[in-house]
Amino acid sequence: MTRTHPVGQHSLIEDLNQLLRLTDQQGTTSCFALIRLESLQKIKTCYGNGVIDGVLTSLEVYLRQSFRSQDVLMRWEQEEFFLGIYDISKEIAIQRINDLSLAFSQDNYISNQKRLFHVSFSSTVAEYPQDGKDIQTLYNYARRVLLRSKVTDS
Repeated sequence: MTRTHPVGQHSLIEDLNQLLRLTDQQGTTSCFALIRLESLQKIKTCYGNGVIDGVLTSLEVYLRQSFRSQDVLMRWEQEEFFLGIYDISKEIAIQRINDLSLAFSQDNYISNQKRLFHVSFSSTVAEYPQDGKDIQTLYNYARRVLLRSKVTDS
């Protein structure tokens, strides 16, 4: 499946590819987390687009504060972030994402109507090179695992 990216995303894709090259050069592993906001359509319907923008910005801030500057974060689709984490095992990456998920889900958001709500995200982690040899394959792997887990949870 070929993905298109908004203008400006090309350099982030190149940064992710650079992370793969560096991982190869150093003989280590790196992980790629797919993070997807839950109930985005419901939130949009109940509270409006402006609230969604605030939630997405908040999640991006959480991600940037929780990971290193050499890790690569990009918005993949409206409700998805794709995070390249250099030199980390899958187990540790999963734990760090789970810790972040717990903290994020405890935040309070207030709608324009002054109603309090919470937001959560689902996530999965693909490990390079075990789960894929390029960014697209790693993304596809992570997406399949995430969709499978949603079906299992339903």
